[in-house]
Amino acid sequence: MAIAVFGDIHGNLEALEAILKHIKKNRKIKQVYFLGDAITFGPDSSACLKLLSKYKFVHCVTGNHEQRMVRYDSSVATMTYAGIKHMEYIFHSLDNDDLRFIKSMPNEIKINYKGFNVLFTHYSLNEQGVVRDDYEEFTEAQLHKLFGDKNADIVFFGHIHSRKIIIDEHGKSYVCNGSSGCVKGDTTFYTYFDVNRAIGDEPNLDIYRVNIKFNRKKFDEKMKTQDIPEKLNFGKFCFGKDYSPDTEE
Repeated sequence: MAIAVFGDIHGNLEALEAILKHIKKNRKIKQVYFLGDAITFGPDSSACLKLLSKYKFVHCVTGNHEQRMVRYDSSVATMTYAGIKHMEYIFHSLDNDDLRFIKSMPNEIKINYKGFNVLFTHYSLNEQGVVRDDYEEFTEAQLHKLFGDKNADIVFFGHIHSRKIIIDEHGKSYVCNGSSGCVKGDTTFYTYFDVNRAIGDEPNLDIYRVNIKFNRKKFDEKMKTQDIPEKLNFGKFCFGKDYSPDTEE
């Protein structure tokens, strides 16, 4: 028995399909957790939500981008790579089923897995239960500040698109999963997690990245041909491509 974790798909349906197909074939994986931000940036926000809702074995928490769809606030205007026009475009691309699915997502999920208390969340929450929109320095001290009040031995979170891991044998361990949708090449990934007790008496945390090829050509064609507001602002940062109409591959 093992767990698969991924998040921050950001409208990349081709990456999401490849991940779910690979997970379904892995007989060791019995639980799957999605860390939020299925939407925005990419061309298929609604389709990504519908696919996640279809697979009941995938447990989803809400991301800051989902929260903005149902809790509109001033943070929309301060987004670095996409602003109000893009968010309004995404909102109008969603239907009532999508919004109901977003509202059904909890902010966090806690489980006990083989003796470890494990927390799955998009990122730290403020007092109102809203995902913090800042990106704190990834240090053990800062992570203790953000998640120290959580009764968790291991915290899986997203939001920050770079994947980083801090393992502490005698304290909290942190896995920043990174973005499985905002990738520069034709490879996406998920995190495989298990607890191995076969080595001595102490449990060993088995955490590694599983790389998967996806149909990047199809994704890029959608990005280039669809009239997605502000894609020239975030295309290179999120996907490593200039999606100007006259740009040749």
